[in-house]
Amino acid sequence: MKILSPLLFLFFLSIIAKAQHSKVPDTAGYRIIEESKTAFPKFYQLFHQLLDHEPLLKQVVFINKKATGPGFANPNGTITFNLDYFINKKPRFDDNRLLVVLYHEVGHLHYFDKTPRPQRNPEDSEKAAFEYSLQKTKEMAMNNDCLPLKSGLQNMLLRSQSNETSDPHVRALKRMVNEPLYAEYVSYQKTNCK
Repeated sequence: MKILSPLLFLFFLSIIAKAQHSKVPDTAGYRIIEESKTAFPKFYQLFHQLLDHEPLLKQVVFINKKATGPGFANPNGTITFNLDYFINKKPRFDDNRLLVVLYHEVGHLHYFDKTPRPQRNPEDSEKAAFEYSLQKTKEMAMNNDCLPLKSGLQNMLLRSQSNETSDPHVRALKRMVNEPLYAEYVSYQKTNCK
C-alpha cells in the first residue's frame, strides 16, 4: 500500500478544510430553508416532499459558498445545497429555477442508482439529471404549472450555447438540445403553456 506524500496529504487536507469551512450546521440550514418558504414556495414544498418520499435521498448537507453552484449530488445519496442562493437572492435563480435544480440533483441520484459504478461518467450523469428534471417539470405542467418547465428549457438552451466544453453540464446540454426528446418537451411547452 502506498503512503501519500506529505505534499499530496496537505493538498487533500486543504480541500477538506475548505469544504468544512463553508459547511453550515443542519439546524441552521433547515432554518434558512424554512425562512425562505415565502420567497421559494415551490422549492420549499418539493424539498419537504422529497425528504419524506424520495428513498434515494439519504442526507441533505448545507453549505454557504459564493462562486459555486446551487446544488450537488453524490452517489451515497447526499444532496448538498448552497444556501448562498437563498440568503443572497440571485436574479437568475428564482423559485422555478431552484425547483428545476432540486429535480436535477435528484436525477443524479437516480442515475447513480441505475448505472453501475464502472459505467458512470460525468457527462451522462448530467444528461440524465437534466432529462429527469424535464420529465418532472412536464408533470407539473400537465397539472397547470408550466413555469418550472419553461424555466428549465430556457436555461438549458442558454447554457448549451456556452463555450465551456470542459464542463460536463455544457457537453451534456449540447447533445441534449439537439435530440428528439428535448424537442418533444419544447413542443409540449409551446402547445400547452400559454
